[in-house]
Amino acid sequence: MRPAQPVSEWSATWTRPLQDAIRVDRSKLALVPAARCALGIAIPLVVGDLSGHLLVGVGGAVGALTAGMASLQGTYRSRVKIMAFAAAAFATSAFVGATVGRLEGPDVAVTAVWGVIAGLLVMFGEAPGVVGLQAVIGLVVFSQFSFSPEQAALNALWALCGGAIQIVLVAVTWPLQRFPVERSLSADAYRLLAAHLRSLADDPTDLLDPGILDKLRSALVETQPWGDRAAAAAYQALADEAERIRLEVAGIARARARLAHASTIAAPAGQIGGLDAARYLEDAITASADMLSGVATALRDGRSAIADAEARERYRAAIERLRSLADIAEPSIGATLTRAIGGLTALAGQLRSVTQLTAVAAGDQPGAPQTTASTTGRPVRRPSPLAGTSGGRLELVRANLTRTSEVFRHAVRVGATLAAAVAISHLFPLGHGYWLPMTVMIVLKPDFAATLSRGLGRSVGTLLGAGLVTLVLAALAPSAAGLIVLTVALYAASVAVLRANYVIYSVGIASLVVVLLGFTGSPAASLAADRAFYTLLGAALALAAYAAWPTWERTHVVDRLADLVELDGRYGAALLFAWADPAGADRAALQRLRVAARLARSNAEASVDRWLSEPAGRKPASPNALDAETAQGILAAVRRYVWGALVLHGQLPSTGPVRPDLHRLGEEVEAAMAAVVVALRTGSAPTGYPPLRATQVALAAQLRGASPQTVADPTPTAADMVVVSETDLMVNAVDTLAHLVGVGPRSPAAS
Repeated sequence: MRPAQPVSEWSATWTRPLQDAIRVDRSKLALVPAARCALGIAIPLVVGDLSGHLLVGVGGAVGALTAGMASLQGTYRSRVKIMAFAAAAFATSAFVGATVGRLEGPDVAVTAVWGVIAGLLVMFGEAPGVVGLQAVIGLVVFSQFSFSPEQAALNALWALCGGAIQIVLVAVTWPLQRFPVERSLSADAYRLLAAHLRSLADDPTDLLDPGILDKLRSALVETQPWGDRAAAAAYQALADEAERIRLEVAGIARARARLAHASTIAAPAGQIGGLDAARYLEDAITASADMLSGVATALRDGRSAIADAEARERYRAAIERLRSLADIAEPSIGATLTRAIGGLTALAGQLRSVTQLTAVAAGDQPGAPQTTASTTGRPVRRPSPLAGTSGGRLELVRANLTRTSEVFRHAVRVGATLAAAVAISHLFPLGHGYWLPMTVMIVLKPDFAATLSRGLGRSVGTLLGAGLVTLVLAALAPSAAGLIVLTVALYAASVAVLRANYVIYSVGIASLVVVLLGFTGSPAASLAADRAFYTLLGAALALAAYAAWPTWERTHVVDRLADLVELDGRYGAALLFAWADPAGADRAALQRLRVAARLARSNAEASVDRWLSEPAGRKPASPNALDAETAQGILAAVRRYVWGALVLHGQLPSTGPVRPDLHRLGEEVEAAMAAVVVALRTGSAPTGYPPLRATQVALAAQLRGASPQTVADPTPTAADMVVVSETDLMVNAVDTLAHLVGVGPRSPAAS
């Protein structure tokens, strides 16, 4: 049971969004898209002003604003598709809003329906959610006007034309830039990979955040239209090499950890212990990190990577020293060194390949070198992220149309709260009542942490932006040209900081809306107070709706952790089965399991993070509720387990002896992890799990040559020592998981 939240946790619940509000993530600044979007909104305004139809230009600018925000989703053709949907949804909603906005009953009913649909769209991902958001905003903003159907249709058409301008700008920039999305994401992946390598010196069990590699893989499904095929293949190969480097370095770092541990044991006279070898391995890892940093910089700048001569020399020298040490080291250290040297040799080839691939990607070489795109040596066919059958989508909808569904509850909350907001806005005699439902739609998110953060950010941003700009416009009454300049500048700034800092974005976008309304006449100073009132009321309504019918993450976190343990149990067992018979291993299936387990880890870590941001009630969410310490302990144990699994995956030989005992250990690992899953899902511990430790100890003794069944030559191979070391780590992690959820091992006799 999770205890009642102490005062310090309540403080953290509220201070965390405030910390996020003042932090600007410079790596997420979108300067180039901001410039493109600003041009898209400037074109209709300038054309409208010069032609004497400024309000028509404003209508086009509103549509351009919507499509421009949607242009931050997708990659190439998918981006155009998302923009087209957003522009069409906004224009349709604008027509409906302008037609029924002054009819109180229909306005409330239609807004509720729009809110439910927009809430349901989040089940399909972030991009459809953006389309739903834009549709609701179009509805509530245009509901303040009272147009005839003909006028409403004409205004919707201008908005659609503005969206079309942004779509054209996106498409025409494709030939002007060389693989901008692939280049940016590949640079981020290699920058984080280099940082990950450096972190291994302090924490040999550190894992690379899988998000960036998943994002890169998703983007590479659709490469730049009309782009050079060799360069496109090079970016695919760079993603493959990043995965291979990650696995190879996992084995090298684990070897370094084993050598550092061996250094605590005195070496015989004339032989060497593990400390010097561990230092040389660390030198090699650091040198490879420096070389990868150079690759990341070259990818970011769109040029060939210049080999870091000093880092390359350090890498070469480290390998030479390790080879000399392997000849004089005691046997167990020598076997570890031999395996590590093999890994370093393979890594050197991967580093050379990456350097060559950056030249091909930059267009400095005519073709890509031959690289292995998968562990099977065959190209991998990657499905589109937008792919999916109508049957699959229908099943997803059916699965979410239940009272227990997080998406369903979010959709009902959005619809009901929007209806209440529109009804309230009709009751208050304040100007621009649409500001209230618009605030509700922007603030209300499926989870509490995001709703709280958006509520605070939106409130602060609107108070600073809309309030001050309303007063400034009322006092200065700028010309049309001045309003155009302000609109373009504010829109560019808003797009640039959207992902970097939400509060600054809120300041910019709230100011922008005020300036656009300024084209219809200078706003009265009193509207600043009206907008501030509606903003605070909208944020309060959103939080109240969440409190009335919440979707607390604590009701889902146990299932997310159980999914993580279940998938990693299957992945680890499959690896042990593969090592039991390397020649018959299905490497493609192993890769699919690894990707699925990686996604489960991302989901579980995000779920725990959201859960810890929530205020805890005094009653447990469910009979099998966990406390924070146990949940974090599960994540830590799984990370250790995954580290051992990654080493086994990266060093899986193509051929080797059949080891039946490894198959037995795999079955027991899967059974033990299944017992942990049962305990997590039901809250009651099973009768026990197989005696993993006894099985692993017997296996280790056999592989070390200490069992009676050993062949005549008892000297363990480097591969044997890898199996011994990593199965020890994995079994220890499984034992920890079982202990955390209250499952005990069965005795060997009971098995």
